[in-house]
Amino acid sequence: MKEFIHKSIYPILLFAGFSISLPPLFKSLSLFLLLFVLVVNVFINRNQTYFLRIFSPKNPILYLALFYLLYCVGMFYTSDLKEGIKDLTIKLPLIILPIAACLMPKRIITKNRLWKLFLAFALGLFVMQVYSLVVALTNAFSAEWFDVKQILYTRLARKIHSTYFSLFTCTALLGFYLIPLKYLLKSKKGSMILKLVIMSWFVVFNVLLSSRIGVIAMLIAFIVILFNELAVRKRLFNTLAYLFVCLVFGVSFFVVKNLNNRYENIVAKTQITKESGNKIVDSVSQRSFIYGNVGEMIKKSSVFGVGTGDVKKELEEFYKEKGVDFGRYLNPHNQFLQTAFAIGVLGLVCFVVMLFAFSLGFWNKDSLIYLFAIGMLCVYMMTESIIERQQGVHFVAFFLTWISSFKATKREV
Repeated sequence: MKEFIHKSIYPILLFAGFSISLPPLFKSLSLFLLLFVLVVNVFINRNQTYFLRIFSPKNPILYLALFYLLYCVGMFYTSDLKEGIKDLTIKLPLIILPIAACLMPKRIITKNRLWKLFLAFALGLFVMQVYSLVVALTNAFSAEWFDVKQILYTRLARKIHSTYFSLFTCTALLGFYLIPLKYLLKSKKGSMILKLVIMSWFVVFNVLLSSRIGVIAMLIAFIVILFNELAVRKRLFNTLAYLFVCLVFGVSFFVVKNLNNRYENIVAKTQITKESGNKIVDSVSQRSFIYGNVGEMIKKSSVFGVGTGDVKKELEEFYKEKGVDFGRYLNPHNQFLQTAFAIGVLGLVCFVVMLFAFSLGFWNKDSLIYLFAIGMLCVYMMTESIIERQQGVHFVAFFLTWISSFKATKREV
């Protein structure tokens, strides 16, 4: 029994990584199984050492757990307990993953296994991408003429929000750039070709998603990758190889740009918001209004915020005061602002300190891409309230736990 429980931990961990991009049922099931086997393992294998000690100021995962606890404190002064409980339920991965990391047997976590966990995530993402593309193409061919709009933007991302899908895709792109060739194929040449093909797939899919922040993030990612290869690692051949992927990005972007107006008239739409107090339906205009009223929104939140469950009610009242109609409830589309509104300046400070803590240890030229990956997550959080949905919070908790574990372990196998 002891051996069976111990050997089941890593396969379940891989399943959890694979489930990150899958529907909610798979996410919830994988986390339940992971926590269950880890707790059982603690009781039946008491002599083993564990991977992380959570009560250590050097452990950034501690801040992830504390961040969740602040939302729990916010329940004491919220007026909408039902909405608050719903929010805490969505954010459960923020506390489950730190607990799982600290109960993980030390010998299970190695760099080798962490890279395989990344591959499990990438495989799950690929499955969802293929599924989404097949459904989109089926709908496109069902029209009298091929309806190209069916394979773009929200019609492509039917199961996952397009911005979240883009975040997952950009993260996978960076992961495949970083992963050692030995984890792909035995042949170095074959592994490099496979790596370029996979990265090109992620590039094309990300462009089809038509996420504005996704295109910007990918453009910056390629600048960082080329700089890292040419100036830091000084590998000219690899630089030329990644330039091919950049070319794929450029060509696919300009093709999609001519099929989609997502990148057009951004300035004009912003001006419409400033001049009109009527119904606002365009996402750029919505964000422009929200960001233009950041000061007033933060004043309403104060030091402790409006409470974990009262954000929706307070924001709707604020929009009503301003005479603005979005046609539906709209969150701030900014995780930093959302956090400040819910649990106040105190929560925002904790959130920023937490992200900074995860970046410590990557401030050197050899870890440039890891630091950029954390920075990229922060940029996405500036345009979406990422951890207000299960698909977002699940990814963020896994991503930060993975990157912290990768930094903490020195064992290769």
